[in-house]
Amino acid sequence: MGETVEAEHFSVPGGPRVDGRVLVSGNSQYYVPFVTIRVLGPTGDQIWQQQHVYQETHFNVGARGPGSYKVCFYNPWESRTDANVDLVYFTLAHLRRGAGGGIQIPKGTQEERNKEVASTDHMEDVKRTILGMSEFMQVISGSQKYLQRKLERHQKTMESNRDRTLFYTGLEVGLLLLVGLVQVLAVTGFFKPGMMSKACV
Repeated sequence: MGETVEAEHFSVPGGPRVDGRVLVSGNSQYYVPFVTIRVLGPTGDQIWQQQHVYQETHFNVGARGPGSYKVCFYNPWESRTDANVDLVYFTLAHLRRGAGGGIQIPKGTQEERNKEVASTDHMEDVKRTILGMSEFMQVISGSQKYLQRKLERHQKTMESNRDRTLFYTGLEVGLLLLVGLVQVLAVTGFFKPGMMSKACV
């Protein structure tokens, strides 16, 4: 999976950051899969890595120049089973703003303020702010998606546990009824007339 960082993203104070969340699951009843996750920069160099990710992880690393950033997943042989990887989101984020990153609104009449705000410098500030807010909204949207996916996973786990519990409870009750029936038949068998007379002889 990849995400491209343009040169204009570096005009925002704090610089762009590559942000993402990953959920890992498997289908095996005997093994819990794990993966290794690497984030690569535009030149192919590794800028972030985490090994043995069993359930979930979050990465947020500074971008190192314009270009295409990639996230790669590896399922090592030690995992012993296939892994399902859900890349919930992989986007850019400007989570830090430098000092003076806000827009200054000068005092004066409305006409003077409009002229001042409409100047090139202020328009660049507005453009950077809008760019940063747009990317921040992508992170918020991704976080909401992440929480929804986690909720779905927990719900699926709860339903699976409930079904398994009901099955084993039903099996246990059935076995208890069978054992009870066998005991009743065995006890009543001791008190049959034919067996009593044989016991007296």
